Amino acid sequence: RSFSSLKGIFSESMIQWLIKAIRALVFFLGAAAVLEIWGIEVAPLIAGLGLFGVAVALGAQDVFKNLIAGLFIIGEKRFHPGDWVRVDGIVEGTVEDIGFRTTTIRRFDKAPVFVPNSSLADNAVVNFTRMTHRRIYWKIGLVYDTTIPQLRAVRDRIESYILTNDDFAKPSEVSTFVRIDSFNDSSIDLMLYCFTKTTDWGEWLEIKETLALEIKDIVQSAGSGFAFPSQSIYLENIPAGAENFPVPNSSS
Repeated sequence: RSFSSLKGIFSESMIQWLIKAIRALVFFLGAAAVLEIWGIEVAPLIAGLGLFGVAVALGAQDVFKNLIAGLFIIGEKRFHPGDWVRVDGIVEGTVEDIGFRTTTIRRFDKAPVFVPNSSLADNAVVNFTRMTHRRIYWKIGLVYDTTIPQLRAVRDRIESYILTNDDFAKPSEVSTFVRIDSFNDSSIDLMLYCFTKTTDWGEWLEIKETLALEIKDIVQSAGSGFAFPSQSIYLENIPAGAENFPVPNSSS
């Protein structure tokens, strides 16, 4: 019961740190008690280790830096074990353990990465687990032969599908746009900007797939088509009687 009450006050990471610290303290006190039983005075021994401790502390500045950084990470609750995080230029994956010196993050290829806590404390950390929604942002290119009524029909039907589908967040919660956006080299581009209610990656992929199939059906039924990079070549006939210029021989 007392452990459950601790969970209400401290995070799981804090509790793990407290357990590790208590274990270290118990080990130290136990070792001191054993030495006292053997007749070895602990106080002079600790005093004699004072200068040695100072030397060790100077050489272990990196250890203390990472220890303090770990305390800040846990205190600020930047992330917890199980969270999906990304630190640009360092690592992206799932947090497994926040240790005294390093944090273990398992990449999506299942390789563990042991990151110094100071690197996580000094850099911006993106915590994807705390997303409230998940975004879909597409540019849909339609052929230039698409008429204005067809453009409006495609836009309105896509917008109606998103607004009436329970998989998507409503405009009152998030920004939602389906708009004719730009004239590209080979296409008229529609911008689709919306958010799903779920943040689960697998469910999000399934919703995206269903949306893509629906958009393809909407575009085809409207009589339009999807554009792709292309070039037009115009050939002109030489008028009859025009003077023909000889092509020089490359060997001459």
